[in-house]
Amino acid sequence: MSGLLVVTAHPDDEVLIAGGTLAALDEIDVEAGVVCLTRGELGPIADPAITARATLPQARLAELRAACAELGVDFVKCYRRQDGNLRFSDQRGIARQLARQFTRREVEAVITFGEDGLYYHPDHVALAEIVNRAAAHLEHPPTVFRSIWPRSVMGAFALELRRRGLSDDLWGLRPEDFGTEDTDGAFALDLRPFAQRKMRALLAHRSQIGARHALRELDRELVERFFGFEWFARVSGPDCDWLRERLPASPAEGWGL
Repeated sequence: MSGLLVVTAHPDDEVLIAGGTLAALDEIDVEAGVVCLTRGELGPIADPAITARATLPQARLAELRAACAELGVDFVKCYRRQDGNLRFSDQRGIARQLARQFTRREVEAVITFGEDGLYYHPDHVALAEIVNRAAAHLEHPPTVFRSIWPRSVMGAFALELRRRGLSDDLWGLRPEDFGTEDTDGAFALDLRPFAQRKMRALLAHRSQIGARHALRELDRELVERFFGFEWFARVSGPDCDWLRERLPASPAEGWGL
């Protein structure tokens, strides 16, 4: 493999931070992979008919593979680090493990969380540091990009859901709980042609998306409007436009960038 690696903490993160990007790279035959550090065993169970607590790790692993198949991902690896414990884990050891993946697969670019962790999830925040430590190990590191959910976009999303009388539940959080105002160096990718594919991948994570989850009730227009764009900023590594050189960039006006 020589291309992009998306590094996440839990199954379903890969869709949230880069689902459209992964689908778009598949369309143009650029190799991409996903590495997930945990099996998300502490996550919610949307429907007890789907899985029980004891079998949730296996269920979430199967969902990860199904979502990645929908997105055309070439390589999927899921480690068994303890969910909810990445900040207390052997971060140096994990960084060395990731650095070996970067080298073995000749990774050119990495997408992961920023310091905000989308909503300051401690595993996401810890992972941002771990990935940068992994890249720093290497003589020829990949370009590392952080995923950005602009707070202005999430605020607009919340208002639109309520205006239409739709559920605003996102895994027990409100849309306003997500996002960051730190958009320095950010750019947007216009991935609307892949928005429906991204949503199908997200819904493959059946154990995490309940009947009243906000993302279950979106029509095509809302999906494309709020999930057809993905935002990133370079964190470290070579100063290059790896993503924008391959995928269509979008003007940032109107999105708070």
